[in-house]
Amino acid sequence: MIVKMNRITLLGMEYQRDELTKALMGLGIVEISSIDIEDYREIIGNPDVQTELQRIETELSQVDSSLSCLNKYSPVKKPMFAGRREVTVSDFNNIVKNSETVRNSVKQILEKEEHLINLKTEENKLNNLYLSLLPWKELDAPLEYKGSHKTVFQYGTLPSVIEWDLVQSELYEKVPDSYIEKINSDKDQHYLFLIVHKDSEQECLSYLASKGYNRVAFAGLTGTVADNIIKINKRIEEISSEREKTIEQIKNMSRNRNAIEVLYDWLLMEKGRLEATERIIKTNRVFQITGWVPERNALDVKKFLESKFIVSVEIEEPGENEEFPVLLENRGIAEAGEPVMQMYSLPNSREIDPNSVMAPFFIMLFGLMFSDGGYGLILSLITGIILWRFKLEDDMRKFMKLMFFCGISTMFWGLMFGGWFGISALVEYAVWFDMVSEPERLLSWSLLFGVVHIYAGFALKAANLVREKKYLDALFDVGFVYIFYTGAVFFLLPYIPAVNPDKVVPLVNAGKYMLVIGGVLLILTQGRAKKNIIGKITGGLSSIYNVVSFLSDVLSYSRLLALGLATSIIASIVNQLGVMFDMPIVLKVIAATLILLIGHLINFGINVLGAYVHSCRLQYLEFFGKFFTGGGEAFNPLKINTKYTKLKSNAEYEMQPMHTA
Repeated sequence: MIVKMNRITLLGMEYQRDELTKALMGLGIVEISSIDIEDYREIIGNPDVQTELQRIETELSQVDSSLSCLNKYSPVKKPMFAGRREVTVSDFNNIVKNSETVRNSVKQILEKEEHLINLKTEENKLNNLYLSLLPWKELDAPLEYKGSHKTVFQYGTLPSVIEWDLVQSELYEKVPDSYIEKINSDKDQHYLFLIVHKDSEQECLSYLASKGYNRVAFAGLTGTVADNIIKINKRIEEISSEREKTIEQIKNMSRNRNAIEVLYDWLLMEKGRLEATERIIKTNRVFQITGWVPERNALDVKKFLESKFIVSVEIEEPGENEEFPVLLENRGIAEAGEPVMQMYSLPNSREIDPNSVMAPFFIMLFGLMFSDGGYGLILSLITGIILWRFKLEDDMRKFMKLMFFCGISTMFWGLMFGGWFGISALVEYAVWFDMVSEPERLLSWSLLFGVVHIYAGFALKAANLVREKKYLDALFDVGFVYIFYTGAVFFLLPYIPAVNPDKVVPLVNAGKYMLVIGGVLLILTQGRAKKNIIGKITGGLSSIYNVVSFLSDVLSYSRLLALGLATSIIASIVNQLGVMFDMPIVLKVIAATLILLIGHLINFGINVLGAYVHSCRLQYLEFFGKFFTGGGEAFNPLKINTKYTKLKSNAEYEMQPMHTA
């Protein structure tokens, strides 16, 4: 159900504003709304928290980077489905009080990480330099040598496609006072050095340039190539040692991880408080907060605030057509359906929460598509153990609860159809019938389930209209639609697989009358919003065409047959593959075990995903499309919102204040 909300307005003294917002954060049940003050900017305004907010966001980023660094170099193995770490308020406050020590740890971790980055950059440069020097390793001349008073000395390269002997002979012929020697060659280039008299330099270089010559300069390097390679290798070893030492220092700092996580959560809480503070309006002496609070908590909040602060609190019910934030509160199966609906949209605050109707249908349809009772048993066992053994966050708990119920539904349908791990010998014990041998029968029932599901959607539409006291609209838009669509269903019964046409003649005859009566009623009422008679008739006639969309929606439920058969048939094929090989008994047992485990695991994974996706689709399109308005804004109270820790006490509003660095 959707929790009823009351509007709350607080008028308090400006000097108590920070403490009051912290108290509201501790309560965690008051949403602060924005107030439009455009016409009163000269006398009132919003608190200026941008500077503080930017500072906190910067520090949050730094703390997050330090935790990422710790997780990279000193990861912590957490149990599967581990929730946030529980911390008492007193321990949390002690860390907050001594935050300078924690901040120093963050600073040191970031400095170490930056040092590692610098080492990596230097190492990359050295490796590139090493690779560039490697072809010259046979060169004995010092790299800084540029020639004598009368000669020029250069290093360079020529494309390997150039014939070296030809270049050498032609150069000596054209420039006699020159000398060229090849140091090395690879598939791309010849590596060489050149000595030439200064008077012949231009002539020599012009000739070599025509052959693709490129000069190579070893800027900043002295000594021979061999000397430089030794230096590079030595420095790379030093970098490696220094890196290991730095990583070890970071690992030692991981003892402060818990405190750093607390600091992160405190900063996150302060960020949320400051963002909410921006929505407060104030003058020099007073401030005003407007927002929403659950109706059941409104008087307690008013009493608490007025006892702690100099404040006036006014509680009001929302206006007749005023929308308010949506807070869902369900139990049992309805609660399990919330994750499915929230992926689509929250309901409008003025409509009925559909979870109590949608969730049972989702679970039933999921089980029918997954269909194998053995798979359902595994799904229920896994999710049941997770729910029992782990403290899950609320959203994960609801999802696991949904999957637990879906597993039970799958076991029920497995019992009805005799499907247990695809074992053919168990099919004869089916309580209802074998879907594989009677697919037409299952198709007929699938379409019937679709009609019931869609009609439930229309029923919710009628309930919403009645809730709004639109009784005639409920009759015209749902009651008359029921008559017309039911007539269409009855009239088409002879064309449904596994239906005996002779036995449904009375229903077919009734369907004809219902089609006519329902059609006339729709024509007379569905255009009622139009102003002229032609518009009314046109609107009524167009509503008749909606039966095509209805029948199309019903046909969508044939996927129940398709997915149910897919699970059962694939499971049966896996079983056949496991025993079909003719080999020694030991190898046969091993092969059969592997085939059965892998095959059923793949079948389980693919079809549990398929059943979930297609069950969602049937809710979103065929079911929600009949009534759901949606578009509700989630209730977002100012509360302690943490990432790593979970406070045990209910006295969180007594959190210690702390100045950000």
